Amino acid sequence: MLLGTIFQSVSAWQKLSVIPLKPKVAYKILKYTRYISVEHEVAEKQRIALIHEITGTKDGEDAKIDPRSPEFVIYAENFNAIMATEVKFEQIKLKLEDVVELLDDKPDALSVSDLALLEPFFEDYVSVDTCETCEPGQCEDCDKCDETVYAAAGEIS
Repeated sequence: MLLGTIFQSVSAWQKLSVIPLKPKVAYKILKYTRYISVEHEVAEKQRIALIHEITGTKDGEDAKIDPRSPEFVIYAENFNAIMATEVKFEQIKLKLEDVVELLDDKPDALSVSDLALLEPFFEDYVSVDTCETCEPGQCEDCDKCDETVYAAAGEIS
């Protein structure tokens, strides 16, 4: 799984974690949200260190990169490289469909965007970037596949 996928999913996990659920499901989500948070914290520390490196500032000092500057291009390239890092990450032992069913009486609980961010973390997820011909993550040159475009590759926040 790409670090960017984990990094971008945190807000959806936080949103899911405040919705009342059956205790057994809620506990699994609590434990998994902690797992996600640790990985997010690592990525955030790397992002902050990158900003300090580019701006020549020290940890604890304010630092800002002008989005129109050449330094921002360097920042974006390096941040995207961090987000494109493949990390070993286990899926939660739940099916997203089961969680959605529990939320069916709460129509405003999660948006389509939230579900899209959460989907890769559940055991019933099937990646759209792999066809039956290719190995996972090897579909760059295959004309049978729809490559997944990760928002992390183009966004910085």
